[in-house]
Amino acid sequence: MGEETAITAALSSDAAAELMCAAGFAAFRWEIGSDRLALGPGAAALLKLQPIDLPGTGRALRRLMTAETLAARGMAFPLPALDGDLGPVRRYRSGFAIRPDVAGTDLPVWIEDAGTWELDATGQPLGVTGVLRRVEDLGGSGVAPDHIGTIDPLTGTLSRTSLLAALGTTIDRYVRDQRGSGAFLSIAIDDLAGINLNFGYDVADRIIMTVAQRIRRDMRQVDLLGRLSGHKFGALLHECDEAALAVAAARFREAVESVVVATPQTNLNVSISIGGVVFPRHARDVEQALTRAEEALGMAKQRGRGGFEFYQPSPERDALRRRNFDLAAAITSGLAGNRFVLAYQPIVEAGSGRLIHYEALCRLVREDGSVVSAGPLIAAAERIGMMRRIDVRVLDLALADLAAESDLKLSVNVSVESAREPAWIERLLAAVTADRSIPGRLTIEITETAAMRNVAEMAALTGMLRDLGCHIAIDDFGAGYTSFVLLRDIEVDWVKIDGSYIADIAEDPDSAIFVRALVTLADHFGIRSVAEWVKDDVSAQILRGIGVDAFQGRFAGDPMLRITPAVRAALGTTEIRAADSGSTGYPPFVGLLEGPIVATQTGFPARTRRAKAKRSSRKAFTEGS
Repeated sequence: MGEETAITAALSSDAAAELMCAAGFAAFRWEIGSDRLALGPGAAALLKLQPIDLPGTGRALRRLMTAETLAARGMAFPLPALDGDLGPVRRYRSGFAIRPDVAGTDLPVWIEDAGTWELDATGQPLGVTGVLRRVEDLGGSGVAPDHIGTIDPLTGTLSRTSLLAALGTTIDRYVRDQRGSGAFLSIAIDDLAGINLNFGYDVADRIIMTVAQRIRRDMRQVDLLGRLSGHKFGALLHECDEAALAVAAARFREAVESVVVATPQTNLNVSISIGGVVFPRHARDVEQALTRAEEALGMAKQRGRGGFEFYQPSPERDALRRRNFDLAAAITSGLAGNRFVLAYQPIVEAGSGRLIHYEALCRLVREDGSVVSAGPLIAAAERIGMMRRIDVRVLDLALADLAAESDLKLSVNVSVESAREPAWIERLLAAVTADRSIPGRLTIEITETAAMRNVAEMAALTGMLRDLGCHIAIDDFGAGYTSFVLLRDIEVDWVKIDGSYIADIAEDPDSAIFVRALVTLADHFGIRSVAEWVKDDVSAQILRGIGVDAFQGRFAGDPMLRITPAVRAALGTTEIRAADSGSTGYPPFVGLLEGPIVATQTGFPARTRRAKAKRSSRKAFTEGS
């Protein structure tokens, strides 16, 4: 009897092996020197193979595994980290996945293997003896075992960490060899958030798994697929240039677009958007590859669902990226040093010019003392997820001034995301609890574009703020998709007409017609209007004739930088000066407001709202918001 036959006989003749077979386990023995693999009774059923197809060597087993498993393991049965004191035997526990096309299944067949390594006197491995078991047989759902951290448990693709590690190794090899190229793709499932919301997470998970299967099915065995985030995959393609990248992306998109996922409500068609980069030509490390593939994905998404773009160098884009990095650093430093401050710009009655309230505008004092408007910083903050911290800082400063100045009335801007955050809400509630007059002197401004994303959610948010006693203004009104539904379903006190329609109203009759339409719409609902960017008396006269209620802009008054004792303490001895006006032509401030603010509040007479039964429950608007 040959050695391999003897091993097999020993495994199959043992009563314990028969018990393991009955329980869904299979014993095995692998010898490193000869690469011989002996599998005990039940292995074929466990691996979902025909007995004739059972691998007889470690190399043969590797050919049955998914590419992601091989990338994660390095070999069929890798030597894991050793536990305990040195000795001739070491225990291990690991896992692998059999390819669906081999097993005749829709998903990879996950196998857990555990056993002991046999070492020689020098600590070199001789072989391994252990048992195999299928994960689903343990009551699981066919996903990877928890201890296989290199594999995404939902899809069976590589985890983000493992994929990026493989990407780094591959890029380094191409850079070292100085020949050939590979590609990295960032692949996003289109509108998965909407699917989650409308059909539930179970349906979304099915779509994620199906997309992974379709992409993996159309990939070469040598290429790798991994999950970058909830709705994104990354694909690592070997020996791939721009032309091959475009072909592969088209193949993946076509494979996914043929997917129809049935739900109790309807059948869902799925699409993916793809951005790719060729390395090492356009990416010489993991960070560059990931960043540039994401940039290309962003450009693909701008074209709509199912788009594809590959990265190409652009001096303009590179300059914008460097500017974004600089802005991100400025935001981080400004928040850490409490150098975000407020500038107060008056909003005045159109007829008399009397002050109604100030808008609290965000400004940043740089380390050299120059003060810049926050417009460019806000856009960068939204991209890098720091807008909420800025909104909290602005609210803190405004509430402190409202608490100190009993006659002061302010409006502050806030993003919808920030207004839903506990930190922002808690600060507002604390201020209202301490001083019940504050909400009546505070107007919350939310942009029209943000309000239109979800009118029902916006109505709930503004309802909560009005219940506290705050007033509501829709900012940049007319800049987005101005909606009758918005004004009908959301009770607001002011609409602030976007300044792009006001700046040239004296020269452009079309702007005057559009502003008149906006004011008429606001009047219909008893909502007062503010014209932004009013620059001179000619514009003011036209706006008065149209029926605008209030002005904001150079004609009404430029912003004044608010310097409280707390702000002065944070800035120390820094000498404050206005930076260049920039593209707007307007300085970030024209003077300082220090000490108590003398603010004569007059307000408007309350307008008569059109009688509507559905609006009868609304609270009367407090005069002079």
